[in-house]
Amino acid sequence: MSSLPLDIRIQQLISVQDEYKRYNIDVTLRSTLTFCLIQTLLWDVVALGFFYINGFYTDPWGLIFTIVFIVGHITFLALVVGMLGLLFGLIGPRAQQTVLLAGGIIGSFFLTADFVVFSQYRFHIGPSLLGMFFSSAGREIFVFSTGMWLMGGAIILAITITEAALLVIAKRWPLSRQATIIFGGVWLFCFLFYNGLYAWGKFYMVPSIMAQPRVLPFAYPTSFNRHLAKMGFPPRQSPYFIPKTGSLTYPLAPLSCPADKPTKNILIILVDAWRGDMLTPQIMPQLSAWAKKPGMHVFTNHLSGGNSTMGGVFSFFYGLPHSYWEDVTTQHLQPVLMEQALQRGYEPGIFASSQITSPAFHRNIFSAIPHLRIGSAGNSSWERDENAVHDFKAFLQTRDTKRPFFGFIFLDAPHAYDYPPQARKFLPAKEINYLLFTNHTDPTLYFNQYKNAVYFTDGLIAQVLEDLQQRGLLKDTFVVISADHGQELNDSHQNYWGHNSNFTDYQTKVPLLVYDPSVPDKQTVDYRTSHHDIAPTLLQAVFGCSNPPSDYALGKNLFDATPRPFTVFAGHTERAVRIGDAITVLDKFGGMYQYDNTLRPLTTPHNTATVREGLKSFRRFYR
Repeated sequence: MSSLPLDIRIQQLISVQDEYKRYNIDVTLRSTLTFCLIQTLLWDVVALGFFYINGFYTDPWGLIFTIVFIVGHITFLALVVGMLGLLFGLIGPRAQQTVLLAGGIIGSFFLTADFVVFSQYRFHIGPSLLGMFFSSAGREIFVFSTGMWLMGGAIILAITITEAALLVIAKRWPLSRQATIIFGGVWLFCFLFYNGLYAWGKFYMVPSIMAQPRVLPFAYPTSFNRHLAKMGFPPRQSPYFIPKTGSLTYPLAPLSCPADKPTKNILIILVDAWRGDMLTPQIMPQLSAWAKKPGMHVFTNHLSGGNSTMGGVFSFFYGLPHSYWEDVTTQHLQPVLMEQALQRGYEPGIFASSQITSPAFHRNIFSAIPHLRIGSAGNSSWERDENAVHDFKAFLQTRDTKRPFFGFIFLDAPHAYDYPPQARKFLPAKEINYLLFTNHTDPTLYFNQYKNAVYFTDGLIAQVLEDLQQRGLLKDTFVVISADHGQELNDSHQNYWGHNSNFTDYQTKVPLLVYDPSVPDKQTVDYRTSHHDIAPTLLQAVFGCSNPPSDYALGKNLFDATPRPFTVFAGHTERAVRIGDAITVLDKFGGMYQYDNTLRPLTTPHNTATVREGLKSFRRFYR
């Protein structure tokens, strides 16, 4: 037995315990940082993939920013997981290990999924996309094949095994104290440097720096434009800008329309993801035949107002770009087109295949319609399309014949690449699996799948037109047939699939057919038109409104052949101005880039003055 006094032995025991605690804390911290370091290295590889898809910036400042941006930003994401692990470590080591493992799995899976999305659409998974995915309409908007679900499960399993292995490695072989300090110092330097470099690059409008934050998810580098300007530094003036907005004024002036009620019915048929090159006798024989009949006008150079459902449908009804969405929705401003129809006693019949609550068209376009039909019955897109057409026919049967009707049918089959077995005309065809798509994937099988869905849709549209004709209503109905946006199948050979990723013809050019019973001659229009022209056409042709279209829309009457110097588009995070085949895009970070209609970058700025005028369109209705 020790001869040392009891109080000394107690002090020694406490000292040993303190040393053990310090050792445990030290080892825990170093093993956690080891896990973050290995995680960073793996995620850096994925980050390089993002830049590989987007393209590297080869000028000196662009390359420097890329390096410090990847290291600083990706390490920060990994350290967030590590900090959560340390925080839960206060509960116990098991809690810490569980949080690190869960954080690693969630982070790796998110980056993998986001990489797939970015590679095909050039945008990141965000709250709006997740909201749509988990909404009640999600299963109608996002259609995944069995193969995609199985592949997704296999990816999650592989990620789980990998993250568990990383956790074991970090626990057994933690970094030394010196290596830990070096790791922290390198990250802090890169993090501060890339934020400072971005603030400088944005102030002096360095394109290769300004455009890069959009490449990686959750990247919001700092900006000191106002502070630097106050300090006396002269910023470089960019020829491209979007003026600040004020309070929304829509319309700019009250509409002046005859008080007498018009006799023409209105029917709008929109098809989700209907490409502009699909209206051919081979793919759509019935609608192609209808296009040759008296009174039917075909617009061969028509562009949507966006590359998404939200932007396309919004621009169609309002004549405004999607950038006005939030203010219009917040103020519950319905389109003047719908307002005039309801004021004149039109009976509305809204028949959408997918639920119109996602996007929330029930809060803006159709907000004033009572007892609004939200969606259609059916387990697949083509079944819901058939249900929408069936219910529209039933509406015609039971409507108040003393009132004109305002009909809207929104079909979804091409967007989902979905159709019944009897519509399987183009072979061989294959189910869509976006997880397998690369820039080298042969699109033929998937294009056939898409054409089959369009072929099926052709029959449904013909059914509607024939039904109107049989009821004797067609001669009194103004019909507009078009799409919300196009659909790309790697046409640009840059691994773009679907829509919502660029503003070329593949994703924005759509068919447009207009049937006007008061103009019996058939007409083919080749000059460029856009969705912003639809509302002015209906308000003038059907309601007789005398206001200039500029009072309530960016477009003009479809049959007005005067030149349109530019067309504007708005996506979820980008705004664009198209002049001829040159497209100028501004992203949410203020970055600007330009490409032609084949998605090849333009080497010189294009038509600065006209681009500036186009960008002013995004604030015309703010005062």
